[in-house]
Amino acid sequence: MTPNIGSTERLVRYVLAVVFLLIAFFGSSGGWAWFFGILGVALLVTATLSFCPLWSVLKINTRGKTT
Repeated sequence: MTPNIGSTERLVRYVLAVVFLLIAFFGSSGGWAWFFGILGVALLVTATLSFCPLWSVLKINTRGKTT
């Protein structure tokens, strides 16, 4: 599992994760709450691991050159 998420993208993912989790807990109900909650957790996990499986499949690397 080679890291493929750069620092700027990690920051954006963390911010979006917090926003989506806040929407899930306080701003939505029913199916939408689950949707935003799962999306928030997914963004939080990928940002923490610096790895996105979808980016790997699509061969996208925002981390830059690795030595």
